[in-house]
Order: sequence, then C-alpha cells, then structure tokens
Amino acid sequence: MNIIQLKGEDKQLYTLVAHLVMNEKVLSYNLNYPYKTSPGYLWFVATDNGATLGFIPVKMEEGKVKINNYYVADDNSAVFSALLEEIVKTFSSDFGIESVAQVRHIPEFEKNGFEVTLYWKRYAKMNYSDK
Repeated sequence: MNIIQLKGEDKQLYTLVAHLVMNEKVLSYNLNYPYKTSPGYLWFVATDNGATLGFIPVKMEEGKVKINNYYVADDNSAVFSALLEEIVKTFSSDFGIESVAQVRHIPEFEKNGFEVTLYWKRYAKMNYSDK
C-alpha cells in the first residue's frame, strides 16, 4: 500500500478519487455529505496496484490541521491506520490535529492516538494526542 499526498486541485487527485466522491455508496458512507476540496486542502490517498483504497483530505484552518470527511473502503483498519499515521507524521510536530469522526469510526481514530473531546449524535470531535 502507498500513501500519496496531493494538493487540493492536483489533476492526479481527480483521477484517483473522482470516481469515488461521486459514487452513491461512497456518499452514503459519508452520511450523504459531499466531499470538498480547494487549494487549501492536502489529500492523503491510499492506493494499491492502481486501486484507491481510501482517502483523508485535511485542511489547515485556525492554526490546526482539520480532518472532516474521509473514506476508507470496507472500513479497513490497516488503511485507516496507514492514512492517520501519515497525517500524524506529516503534521504533529508543528500543528494540532483535530477530526470530526463518525461515531462508528471512533475506535480507529483512538488506535491512532486521537481522543474524543466532544460527542454529537452521529459524530465526535477528536484531537490527536501523542501521550
């Protein structure tokens, strides 16, 4: 598995994720919220033999790195971990990392050093802690 980092409007990003972000099942996975991008995003994309296994777009905002919306095929734990580890490795020494995670994915984020700071009905706000 490879993790590729792509800027928010990189042409390769569209090749790797456009077929997913417009897919009805993937949108349902994201609780029917559309995926967004702009030059302010950096996308972490997991691939293997030409297949896109998942992605996590992050946005720098208010001096933090924010994760909000992501996709991991079949909720594969190894893909989740690889993506989150790459994000932590890239940003944790310089920035706080926070995520809005779906409640069902809390264990995946916790395994990778995130802690819940706020619960909502379908989501949890989580922050990375290197403790």
